[in-house]
Amino acid sequence: MRGLRERSRAGDGTAAGDGTAAGDGTPAGDGTPAGKRGARGRSPGRWLWSVGTVLMVLAVHSNWHVAPAAWLFPVFLLRYARLRPARRGLLRVGYAAGLAQLAWALSTGMAFVPAVLALFAVLAAVQTLPFAADRLIAARTGSAASTLVFPVVLVCGEYLFARLADFGDFGVLGFTQHDVLPLLQLASVTGVYGISFVVAWTASVAHWAWQRGFRWSEIRRGALVWAGVLALVLGAGGVRLLCFAPTTTTVRVAGVSAGRAAERAAQRALAEAVVASWRPQNVVRAAPGPVRRALAPVTDDLVASTDREARAGARIVVWPETQAGVLAADQPRLLARVAAIARERHVYVDAAYALYVPQAPYVRNVASLVTPEGKVAWTYDKTHPTPMEPMRPGNGSVPVIASPYGRLATVICYDADFPAVMRQAADKGAGLVMVPANDWPGFGSLHAQRAVLRSVEYGYAMVRQSVHGVATVVDHQGRVRAQADYFTADRQTLVAQLPVQPRTATVYARTGDLFGWACVAGTLVTVVLGLRARRGPSRPPQAAVNHPQA
Repeated sequence: MRGLRERSRAGDGTAAGDGTAAGDGTPAGDGTPAGKRGARGRSPGRWLWSVGTVLMVLAVHSNWHVAPAAWLFPVFLLRYARLRPARRGLLRVGYAAGLAQLAWALSTGMAFVPAVLALFAVLAAVQTLPFAADRLIAARTGSAASTLVFPVVLVCGEYLFARLADFGDFGVLGFTQHDVLPLLQLASVTGVYGISFVVAWTASVAHWAWQRGFRWSEIRRGALVWAGVLALVLGAGGVRLLCFAPTTTTVRVAGVSAGRAAERAAQRALAEAVVASWRPQNVVRAAPGPVRRALAPVTDDLVASTDREARAGARIVVWPETQAGVLAADQPRLLARVAAIARERHVYVDAAYALYVPQAPYVRNVASLVTPEGKVAWTYDKTHPTPMEPMRPGNGSVPVIASPYGRLATVICYDADFPAVMRQAADKGAGLVMVPANDWPGFGSLHAQRAVLRSVEYGYAMVRQSVHGVATVVDHQGRVRAQADYFTADRQTLVAQLPVQPRTATVYARTGDLFGWACVAGTLVTVVLGLRARRGPSRPPQAAVNHPQA
């Protein structure tokens, strides 16, 4: 009777050759009595899910993520999904993805933003889809080629979520590998999505080999293909690092932030001068004299720090995002002070500040580049305000200017999470992108790590000066040249000798998201083939060992 029940449940997506009996996911032909086998089937499922979930939480790109966990968690969750009935197993995998995203939201402080929570609930569902594709489609063949289903669908989900959600490219697995320089060079060809693919494919191959008991005679061909591709990726990355290293000519760059004492003094004075000073309209409507005096400690500190670093030899100085606040009437005076230093010291200054204006929404998030001639080359408005910023976005055009140190460009903080914005700088030949930024403890190092991938993708260097976070200088191959952590220093100053060279042309900058679209196409093909297979004649399930009922 047991054998008849197993045959009647065939066709749920688990086919012969995958090492499981159809329907219940219990290994067939193991000689275990029926009653004991059911108890044992539940026990491995629990530990596989528990280990996979813990690793998935650790793999979410956060301040505390563990890079190896990204390679490991899919192995356990893929195995769990194969050993459980499809509906139950995939729901539990989705639950694991939801827990991982909730952990991310709590750790970054984004859990208090309802729109973000809703968005990442959608992301958890998207992250479940590759496991569903593996369980319902790849499991029907069990061939080495079926290992490609999981990474193709995973990258498809990452790419479409980034394009459609308008929240930057968060949720991409590849960012967790920001320290692995040979692997990171793949981003110059495929973007960060190629790194996600390699990580996910490795997990899929490991799971496929596990199913076959790691018997070399059965996994040899597939394992050799995977090893050859991985060796090619890492080898080519190593060659790029060695043979296309940055030039030896360098320029001294500096990022400056106002000291803690100046920040505290400004906050106290502003709170005394303005009721509910976090509302920009209240700042604009208050008496200008007390507001001007309240904002002065930070702007004075930044101007003094700019002069200090310029006298020390910096030729490019970058301020952080919105640490300084300026009334519209005082903007010309501030820029005149910066221009005097720029002319005298022959330095470029990317001065970022919150500009309080009389019209709603009463504040602009801007960066003004002052040249050594004392001229303002541009005043750029942030293109992508975060969900918490009550300000109107800029026009989305990234400004670029020629300089003796290569072509310079600027974006502001969150803008760098949008590949389309950063591609503009590459299209205009920028060799150095200046990124004024303002983070918070939950995002302390996340954006600094993401900057590494952006530099590799587009072939330019980056100076990201972040108050309330980790400031970083990165060259075009993703090497971190300097870092400064706001939370471990009284005065956050970032100084580095950055290689000077024209922008390094990359395949990704030329072809765009071709790899992402290829994975979208691959997903469509996978779904079509899966539907055809399910409509065709059912393959007989693997012969089961029938045990007499007690």
